[in-house]
Amino acid sequence: MCTASLCFNLNDTFTKFLSVRYGISEIILVRSLIALPLLAVMAVVIGRARVRWSSRILFHGMRGALNLLAAYLYITGLQYLSITEATVILFSSPLIVTLATTLIFKEAVGLQKWAAAICSFAGVIIAIRPGADAFQPASLCILAASFLYAANSLTSRWIPEADNLWTVSFLSAAFSALLVSPLALADWTPMRSEDLMFFTAAALCSSLGIGLASLAYRLALASDLAPYAYSGLIWSAGITWIVWGTMPTAWTLLGACVIAASSLFHFASSRRALDLK
Repeated sequence: MCTASLCFNLNDTFTKFLSVRYGISEIILVRSLIALPLLAVMAVVIGRARVRWSSRILFHGMRGALNLLAAYLYITGLQYLSITEATVILFSSPLIVTLATTLIFKEAVGLQKWAAAICSFAGVIIAIRPGADAFQPASLCILAASFLYAANSLTSRWIPEADNLWTVSFLSAAFSALLVSPLALADWTPMRSEDLMFFTAAALCSSLGIGLASLAYRLALASDLAPYAYSGLIWSAGITWIVWGTMPTAWTLLGACVIAASSLFHFASSRRALDLK
């Protein structure tokens, strides 16, 4: 989950550069098409496996549609927000995941998990400050994307056991390309050769992030795993500072600290429970 979080933040960085010159649909299409052959080769070279046909192909198509809509909303918001601001807002998803697991999967979510999830959402509210003069409507796009990403994470429980990391990543990229192609081709901008590197990097990071997160949610309880995505706070703050040379606002940092504190509380509580066992 921590590696997936790093992949997502790197993808955000490359995508933010590309969004200055290309439309959102085109970015998603090119990124997905480049990812397909790369994932197929990496499956053999790195994973000593291969991309397989899934027994639930329509299910992967539904997950691809969810991920596509979430990506569209997220890139829209990313055009107006920093990587750190977008990441902090996206961390409202653990509360959604925790709530959904109690309703859908009937998981036993204790008081400590609820406290961590609610504190993290409070951090999101502090960061975006709805109603304040500094509030940006683009924050609502990121917030909507977090709901869709949470829904996509929850569906990971129904991924067949035979579908490995490479299959999940490949099918996600394939369905994203298929579904977004009509919009992308209708508003196409000629691609510059120097941007190919950014498209390739974004393709790898996006596909691996989706695949790793999907398998993580399939292997562990969603309410236990979700807080570990908060490692993205470290990645996003570091990337914002290194690449753009800017520090997040005081309110964003305060919200991030609240989220980090809730994550540490959850981690410490989980370790204490294991020690008692």
